[in-house]
Amino acid sequence: MIPEHVMRELRYIEIYTAKKIRNLRVGAYTSPLRGSGFDFDQHQAYRPGDDVRRIDWNVTARMNTPYVRLTHAERELNVIVAMDLSRSMELGTSRFSKKEALTFITGSLLFSAISDQINTGFLAFADRVLAYAPPRRTRAAAWAMLQQCWSLAPPKPTTALIPALRHLAASLKRMSVVFLVSDFITDEDVFASPELGMLTTRHDVIAVVPEDPAEAELPAGGGFVRLRDLESGRDVAVALTAGSRRRYAEAARRRREDLTRAFYRAGIDHIFVRTDESPVEPVLSLFARRMAQ
Repeated sequence: MIPEHVMRELRYIEIYTAKKIRNLRVGAYTSPLRGSGFDFDQHQAYRPGDDVRRIDWNVTARMNTPYVRLTHAERELNVIVAMDLSRSMELGTSRFSKKEALTFITGSLLFSAISDQINTGFLAFADRVLAYAPPRRTRAAAWAMLQQCWSLAPPKPTTALIPALRHLAASLKRMSVVFLVSDFITDEDVFASPELGMLTTRHDVIAVVPEDPAEAELPAGGGFVRLRDLESGRDVAVALTAGSRRRYAEAARRRREDLTRAFYRAGIDHIFVRTDESPVEPVLSLFARRMAQ
């Protein structure tokens, strides 16, 4: 069962946050992708493979060459939250663990989308796809998704995003907003994978990356600290010296910058969510920025 302190936070998110974020979230969200909606975007010269049913014959007659009419993507979108439940998400050295932050982020997305009459589903993964629920539109379904994801126990501790990306690309038949909630700690070359390319081509993908403060800097004090990799189980003793603190912080900074560049290259919007801060506000800021574009 979901622990009581997590339930209290989820109830707060559902009851008190829904009204505040409703106009900044999925219901008012406009995808940057062009699709088969009704709102006119622009004309474009016909290219082989374009849908001939979209040829604008009035413009074609004036320009003496075929032009197709492009429209904005439909505003009514499905939302899918893909949740990373691998062992590394259990890290927690501050207010919340990464798994708890992931649960609050997912709850925020589910509750606000359902309140705006948006079909919402989820996918849970670790080293493989653990569970998948196609988009639905009921409050009971949102709570059932949260309960199921909390109770899932991955058979292996490692992370594999590519099977999850492959499953989403094959399962989602209409254009969707896909939230990938993960720390992206994996041995895979995710950003070079054709699975990610297929998903970002057909859907609007947003990465939400929970971060624990211990991943950015070593704890205060002197002596030694023993660190354990939650996925491999490997232990290492680290001296708490000025040099080790500098190298540790520099490695963490480089990983964050590399991840940010990879997101930009893949055309994926993204936010980093610290577990010692509000897990909801960064998501609100993302949608406010999107609405201002």
